This record gives sequence, structure tokens and C-alpha cells, in this order.
Amino acid sequence: MIKLDNLSFGYEKDNYVLKDLSFGIEQGENVGLIGANGCGKSTLLKILVGLLSYEGKATACSLPIEKKNYAEIRRKIGYVLQDSDNQLFMSKVSDDVGFAPKNYGYSKEKIETVVNESLEKVGILHLMNRQNSKLSGGEKKLASIAVVLAMNPEMMLLDEPSNGLDPYNRRKVINILKELPQTKLIASHDLDLIYDTCSRVLVLSDGKIMAEGKTEDILKDKELLEKYHLELPLRFQ
Repeated sequence: MIKLDNLSFGYEKDNYVLKDLSFGIEQGENVGLIGANGCGKSTLLKILVGLLSYEGKATACSLPIEKKNYAEIRRKIGYVLQDSDNQLFMSKVSDDVGFAPKNYGYSKEKIETVVNESLEKVGILHLMNRQNSKLSGGEKKLASIAVVLAMNPEMMLLDEPSNGLDPYNRRKVINILKELPQTKLIASHDLDLIYDTCSRVLVLSDGKIMAEGKTEDILKDKELLEKYHLELPLRFQ
């Protein structure tokens, strides 16, 4: 689903945020991307959907990540932003969830079906007609996930999906992510969420993948985590 070969990126010339990244993600995998603030997690997700240019080689869903393929890649890969307010730009929940299906040229009946199914998958069908401005933080996150599901993506990229959530909504998001069949790359500081949702973990530091392996092996390794300014998940402390 994703293959990077010596990918590098810098916001300024000769000041690289990501340096010579090479790794792959297979179809059906759930992979966690962890690292301290400023290590480049969000930057990498943006590159994978064509929001930032880069050096090196990268493919997504067998397509080179380049301008001519951006539209197709964004249809195949759904990106859940860290800040839900940046994802929900219409006035009403159903309008946001129906935005992509409408632009795909679906019939009115098909749009309604997709909206209902997407909202039902995340448990907020009752919020269909709610104004986005009146949603709680947890409801906005669930609505953002529904927006992406309405695209029927093959893969999902999620940037800090538990950010700002209370314990109830955090657990709800974790359970939803565990049930969704899509391939996932989840960038998060919430290592307990990563433990619950991912089978493999990549550790990003100084713009490079410093370690990768089975989730339990990485997240139980206190010395490794502390080396890269991370702490053991709460369940292992």
C-alpha cells in the first residue's frame, strides 16, 4: 500500500525534517508511527497524500506520489486530520460526510445511503443533522472519521486520533479503529492507543526511522523509548 525509498523532505533548503526514509506498509496492516514532537510524523502523512513535495521515491496504492496521481491517491487514501475543525468545513454533519460522494457524482439516493452507513459505523447517526459548531470534541473526531469512511478508502492515515478526547470518546475511537478493515497508518503520542490498534510500530526520530518491529516488542522496551524521548504506555508502567 505504501512504499518509500530514500524519501527526504525539508521546509527549507538543506534543513531536512525527513531524511532517507525507506519502509513499506502491506495491505491489511495497521502500523503505528511514534516519535517525539517535531520529529516529522504529521509531515510524513501530508506527503503520502500529496500535500507536500519531496525528494526520493514514494508510491501509494501502487501509484507514484506525484501531481498527476494526486486525485486518485486521495480517493484511495483517507486522511483524518489532527484538528477536526480543519476537516469539518460545512455547516452540518451530513453535508460534510456527503461532500465526497457528491463530488464523485453519486445519485442523491446513493449519497444518502453512504452518509447513513458512514455515520452508523462510528455510532453517530443521531448527529446527522447537527450543526458542526454544536458538536463536542469527541463528536467532531467521530464525524471526521465518518467523512473519510464516506470516501470508501483502501487505506486510512490518522494524525493523533485521540488528541483532546475524554476517556469515553478515546475508547470509542479505539474500538472503531480496531473494527475498520482498511489498512491504517496511525501517528500518535498515545502509545496505549497504538498498542490497542496496531500490529507493527515505526519509531521516527531526527527525521529517520530509528526502530521498527512488533508493537509489543517496541512498546515494552523502556530503554528504546526513553532514548527517543518517549515513555512506556501506562499499562506497562
